[in-house]
Amino acid sequence: MIKRRIVTALLTGIIALSVVIAPVNAASLSDQLAESNQRQADAQYQVDMTQNTIAGIETEIGKANDEMSRIGGVIDGLNGEIATLEANIVQTQQELDAAEAKRLEQETAMNERVRAMYMYGNGSMLEFLFSSSDFADFVTKVDMSRYIVESDKEALTALEETKRIIDEKKKSIEADRLATVSKKTEQETALNQQQEVKAQKDELLAQNQAILGEAQAKLDAESAEAANIKNQIGALLAQQNAANGSTTGGNSNFTPSSGQYQWPCGGSITSPFGPRTDPYTGYHEGVDIGASTGTPVLAMGNAQVLSAGYNGGYGNCVIIDMGNGLQAYYGHLSAISVSAGQTVNKGDVVGAVGSTGHSTGPHLHFGVISGGGFVDPFGVF
Repeated sequence: MIKRRIVTALLTGIIALSVVIAPVNAASLSDQLAESNQRQADAQYQVDMTQNTIAGIETEIGKANDEMSRIGGVIDGLNGEIATLEANIVQTQQELDAAEAKRLEQETAMNERVRAMYMYGNGSMLEFLFSSSDFADFVTKVDMSRYIVESDKEALTALEETKRIIDEKKKSIEADRLATVSKKTEQETALNQQQEVKAQKDELLAQNQAILGEAQAKLDAESAEAANIKNQIGALLAQQNAANGSTTGGNSNFTPSSGQYQWPCGGSITSPFGPRTDPYTGYHEGVDIGASTGTPVLAMGNAQVLSAGYNGGYGNCVIIDMGNGLQAYYGHLSAISVSAGQTVNKGDVVGAVGSTGHSTGPHLHFGVISGGGFVDPFGVF
């Protein structure tokens, strides 16, 4: 058991020592940086796409809310119509009941007269007529008898017609009420459908917000990792410079430029240095030079390549260190012609103009760092 522990300790020590003495150079760190930048770009793409998806879902949810609000207003209006129709039905029923009562009253009175005439026979009617004091009185009584009978009939007929009209009115109102209730049912069905749509969109929104949170966390982690690797590269170059007695480069053959620098490529300035309205940032840390894809990009001066690879929003990017705190960035390249740790001379080709990364068209992003911060490149030349 003791021997096994000793062997395990020795193996552990050897592994740890191998890690310590494993060679670390700017090239290997640059490869790590390129991989980290690629993962960062992938995470940024996921963030951007998810944010676009969320914006679309929120728009759809807004539309669903607006439609539910509209349908709710329609239902409220239909409820008002139904209440009015039901009140009209109650009132019409009251009118119908009153007409029916009056008809029954009139019919009862007429039946009483008919029954009396039947009981007393025609003799009573003749007695009534011949009791007239004169012929004029007789004619008057005949007309009166005829008028009573006809009036009874007309009154009953009128009451029946009134009842019929009221009954038809009630049926019409009831039909309108049923039609309105049917419309309300349709609107309630549409409202339920919209509520189901919104519930689905809400669930989809929650899922995408969770995805966004994961992608943003990954992006933040990769950004931190890339910054850490850049710091390691900077520290390594500083150590190499100190070991070689140079102010830059890490290569004894490297000689800083005398101060006359090379402009990277021809083309017009499409976006100057400084604050701007920008699709991606609110401040431009360099100048954009409009040029065709494939146009050679030249080294600003004698330098050592600090980084060469994909670099987030810069796309394919080369960073060179010219010493004395001066560095140059070449972004959005379509091709890279150098590798990290390599030395270049002023005017050497480091890559070709392109539109990789966050770019709206072929151009070169040319940035210059002096004294630890980005400066206007025109102030250096």
